[in-house]
Parts: sequence; structure tokens; C-alpha cells
Amino acid sequence: MKYLLLILLSFTGTIQAQETEIQAPIRNFEKLWDTFSERYANFSEKGVDWQQVYQAYRPLIDSSTTNEELFEVCCRMVQELNDGHVTIDPGFNSEIECGPPYDFQFEGEFPTAQDRMKFAAVLDKTLAAHGFSAPVRIELDEETNFQYRVSDAFGYLRLDEMTEKNTYGKFARSLDQAIGAFQDKEAVIIDLLFNGGGWDHISYVLASRLILKGTEVGHFVRTRQKGKDTYTPMKFKQVKARGKNQYVQPIVILTSDFTASAAEVFLLLMLDLPHVTIVGDTTEGIFSDMYEFKLPNNWEVSLSHQQFFSQKMVNYEGKGIPPDVRVLNTRKDIQRQKDAVMEAAISFLQQGSE
Repeated sequence: MKYLLLILLSFTGTIQAQETEIQAPIRNFEKLWDTFSERYANFSEKGVDWQQVYQAYRPLIDSSTTNEELFEVCCRMVQELNDGHVTIDPGFNSEIECGPPYDFQFEGEFPTAQDRMKFAAVLDKTLAAHGFSAPVRIELDEETNFQYRVSDAFGYLRLDEMTEKNTYGKFARSLDQAIGAFQDKEAVIIDLLFNGGGWDHISYVLASRLILKGTEVGHFVRTRQKGKDTYTPMKFKQVKARGKNQYVQPIVILTSDFTASAAEVFLLLMLDLPHVTIVGDTTEGIFSDMYEFKLPNNWEVSLSHQQFFSQKMVNYEGKGIPPDVRVLNTRKDIQRQKDAVMEAAISFLQQGSE
């Protein structure tokens, strides 16, 4: 036990020392800036002059800059891109927040776990008031909330993550179960309010159950060529109807500004379909896969090296996909005990069925 304590103390001291250690700060800064300069795909979309960014941040680094100081400068620099797919992991704990430099309206309204539990209770109450059943919950992994419900007229599907690779088969089977339960319903609500993304493949599987047999949807993607202001030829990602059943009656998709990444890729596939309506808030606006690399000091970094386009050739990077009907969830929902976005979605569907 004494030896274990010594090992733990030694390990803790090593972690703390990493923050104050000096590890070729100029070399690592230059590598970071250079890789973004060569690989990042959306400088124009972000309105960022990367050379001017270099001129602003390079003077802040010298040969005596510690890891903690370097991390702070590097974070501030990449945050100029306003890109939720840009990350830096230095391998040590830091008080510096290196996430997106913007606040989410949705998270701001429900910042704590207790707030989110209260909001979830309001959602349950709102659905119950409109005749929806108790949820059928399917555990895909430890984090993904996959559930569906039905009322006499409508179906409801909630997916909080485009879940991991090892759940592909289980997700497809679970989705077929939900779509099967929706076959006699007038319309379906797909809830992506809490969906921050995941794997695009899940988005493709979901979309494949929501289009007619014999039809297809898709989006375009291209990748920046290293060190050039050019891109690979545009590639069309085609998604065909698959699964035991399809659902092609009216669909309402619920979104927030937290809806991001692979969840937005799903929206790219669906937004031009005549039976689909988006209700909620404009999405975050991050579509590219994440190009990952390491700095010489072994810090792990990711960046956006691709551009995604809708079937109508619209690039929503940095802007997000706007809703057809804009409604926001706020803390007042908890006071009123009514989910404003859900109420708007159900009202929209009821009007359409009259």
C-alpha cells in the first residue's frame, strides 16, 4: 500500500509538472498553425484570414512559454474559427476551456443536470397530455437515449446521439421496431434537440427508413487537398430506402442550436423532402468529419477538413440549418409545465390533418 501511494504521488506530480514544463513551444505552435493552414477547409466560410491570425498570436509565444501558457494561446487562436469540430487535448488537466467560443441557447436555458431533469419531466408531461404512451426505451450504449412513443394519431422518436460503430446492427433493428410501431400513424415527430452528433452512418440508416422504396436522398462532400486552395472532386453520398418498413407520412424534426454534426448530416438528407418540416432553432453548423493529428509534444488536435453540401448544393457550415418554424425552449417551459417546441410541433401536425 505504501508503494502504491508513492506511485500515485509520483504520477500526480508528473501530471502537474506537465503544465509548467517547457516543450519546444515555438515548434509546436508552428506545427499547429501550419497544419490548419494546409488542411482546414472552411476559412472563407468562417471569414477568417489565417495569416492575420498568425500575426496576432505568434508574438505571444517564445522559447520560455510553458505548456499551460502555450495551451491557452493555441486555444484562443483556434477559437477564432468558431468551429465545434476543432479540438485540442494537451493530455493534462487545465482550467482553460478550449471548447467552442460560443454559448448554446439550449444549454444556457438548462445549464445543470437538475434543470435538464426538470425539462425532461415537462416533456414527459406534455407528451402524456397529448395522449402519448409511456416511452419504449432501448439501450444502445451507456449514453444514447433512444426511445419511441405513440398516440392514437402520432409517433414520437427521440435520439440523443448518432451512436457508436459497435451499435450499428442494434440501432437498425431498434429503428425497424420503432418504424413498425408508426405504420398506422398520421405523422411522426423526430426529436434531435439533445443530439450533438456521432457517426454519419447512423444518420444514413435513419434516413433510409423515411423515404419511399425505389427512391433516394443524398448530400455532397469534398475534402480540401493538403496545402492547396483546391478540393477533391465533389462526391455524392447516396442513401437508398432500406429496412422492413418505411415511413413517408408527414414528419416533424425538432432541432436546437445544440443539434450538430452527424445529426445535421441527417437533416441535410431530409430538409428538401416535401413531407418533412423542421421545428425549433437553427442548428450548430458543423458538418465535416474530424481530421486528427498530433503535435510534436503529443497533444491531440482535430480540425474540419471537408465541406458538406445539401442536394441543392447549399453549404450550411458555420451557419447551421434554419428551421421552418422557429420556436425555442426556455426556462419558462418549466414554470408553465409545457414544452413549447413540442406544443408547436403537435399543433402544426394537428392543423395539417384537419
